[in-house]
Amino acid sequence: MTIDHATTTAPRTLRLSIGGDPLVADLYEPPQPTGELPVLLVHGWGGSGRYWAKTVQRLRERFPLIVPDMPGIGRAMPVRRAHDMFGQVAALEALCNELGIRKAHVVGHSMGGGVTIMLAARRPDLIERLVLTSIALFESDAQRQLFSRVVDSAALMMHLRGSWMADLPGLTNQAARTFFTRVPDEPELLRAAFRDYLTMDRASAVASARNATSPEIGRAAAHIQAPTLLIVGSDDRYMPAENIASTVRSIPNCQARQIERCGHLPMVEQPEAYAALLQAFLTAPGAEAPG
Repeated sequence: MTIDHATTTAPRTLRLSIGGDPLVADLYEPPQPTGELPVLLVHGWGGSGRYWAKTVQRLRERFPLIVPDMPGIGRAMPVRRAHDMFGQVAALEALCNELGIRKAHVVGHSMGGGVTIMLAARRPDLIERLVLTSIALFESDAQRQLFSRVVDSAALMMHLRGSWMADLPGLTNQAARTFFTRVPDEPELLRAAFRDYLTMDRASAVASARNATSPEIGRAAAHIQAPTLLIVGSDDRYMPAENIASTVRSIPNCQARQIERCGHLPMVEQPEAYAALLQAFLTAPGAEAPG
């Protein structure tokens, strides 16, 4: 990864065309060379790179960091076509190629975890260590069918969205409650994140959500060669807790760690604990998962 060492705390921003649509990534470099591989932080469905801010604060002194907004959300708007999970895999490959990255650590959150699972299987040469956060593989067709029905309902409701909703008193906090055990006292971040969801490209949102039930993700998981750490929140309402053990079994050389009193967004709700797990795993000899 060739990024000039910055003299300020501001990142360098890369704007990349993916089939004519934008991908926007912030690039952070440690103040001094550390010899560490870059870390790619991949956001999940409905979110943008902004929710990695606390992780960036805690890792940027040691690791080069790449924080994209994937096509169809955040700064990577507007788009002319739908970008599903398979397209996001190709977009991440294109990003790494543009930056000249031959090896990196990759961190994927929620649906971004599914994207990075497929990237790891497709490009084992690229990924040194993989961290999955707040994701579990489906165990049965019944779970897939239930999720598909939820997606169909959400697709209809997305027609009613508008960025103005982020300014309605109390609505941002109400939406946030399902993601956290305790809503963080960060109104600006929460409002901006809610606005990302409200303005994300509907076609991309629906297409990628429907990909989440694809058996291809489970098949890809079985072919991951990189040492893998799965980080979960103890009170995550969006991830079936009963699927964690089977997910670990499905991925070779995978271990799980749980963060207590934490919901679906540990990098926001428990940033110290989350960053500590990341740093311990990414620097451990032989990629042993932290105890």
